[in-house]
Amino acid sequence: MGPGKIRNQVLAQSQGQNLVNPIRVERVERPGKPAGFYKLIILDLCSALAAFFVGYAYLEFTKGIWSFAILFGVFLAAIVVSALQVLFEKSVWRRIGILLIEIVAFLVLFHTQDPKLIGISAAIIFLFFVLGYTESRSELNHGMTIRFFSSTHGVAAKTVTALLLAGVVLYVPHIGSGPIFINESAFTVIFDWAAGLAGNFYPTLSLSGSLTDFSASVAKESLSGNATFSAMSPDDQKATLSAATIAVEGNLSKFFSVASTPSSTMNDVAYQSIVSALRAWRARSLFWFSLAWGISVFLVLRAIGVIMVWIGQFFTMIVYELLLAAGAIRITEESQTKEVIGFS
Repeated sequence: MGPGKIRNQVLAQSQGQNLVNPIRVERVERPGKPAGFYKLIILDLCSALAAFFVGYAYLEFTKGIWSFAILFGVFLAAIVVSALQVLFEKSVWRRIGILLIEIVAFLVLFHTQDPKLIGISAAIIFLFFVLGYTESRSELNHGMTIRFFSSTHGVAAKTVTALLLAGVVLYVPHIGSGPIFINESAFTVIFDWAAGLAGNFYPTLSLSGSLTDFSASVAKESLSGNATFSAMSPDDQKATLSAATIAVEGNLSKFFSVASTPSSTMNDVAYQSIVSALRAWRARSLFWFSLAWGISVFLVLRAIGVIMVWIGQFFTMIVYELLLAAGAIRITEESQTKEVIGFS
């Protein structure tokens, strides 16, 4: 047998290590703990701490002690550790075990709440976290390459949804006695922004002044195209405009159902009107008010949550890249063989 024939035979044997001609390969295990054993424990600890601080920050926020900015930052930290869990925790049962610890850590400060609400919150968090984990792990397992944002979007979105829903459920007992609406300073920021936006379309209306100023601008706008008003003398126009302003202001006061003074701004009138209407609704039917309140708050926060997901993924990518640069993690390629079923 020539050397060329021997070489071809050896090559054929080496190429035969596949499903057609499987060859048993003995795996050599290194002594000691598997790679990343302690790092995964640190990640699990960070997940539990993040869950605890989310619960603590939310509790302090509902008391008016901590600002929304702090709560937002803690939420981002929870998104980051949840996404990292998806990337590095491959065992579903281990992840479920850590998730149960996270749920306890999140809810431990709410032990004085109604047990039913605690149970509902726990079920919501468990369901959405598991859905987010399985969705993102499926993306990782079926992809040829690691598509970072596609792989972490599912868990980030489900994490935000779970925490927001749990927060709304836990706030239910405060609806009957707590603040019925946002504070006036926060409302002023929203009202000023809306007034500026409306001013671009209706520049003649005065929304930033008093109720009287707004009534005068409405009366003037309604009379501007009136031929009879245009034909009047300046004194008659002034008297007619004054009478129309008084009539508009009276109608607006009835519409807003608040007592106004000449110094009352549109911001004050709008805020007091909303608060008065919500209080009347809560007094008539606490159940329907609570239901509508919960849905409205969730939808508003969910809109903010979309932005939170994007920001959370961005910070997760930064942490991910830092871990890669530090050599704490690595990316390797592996070939997998699997069985498939088909018709013969």
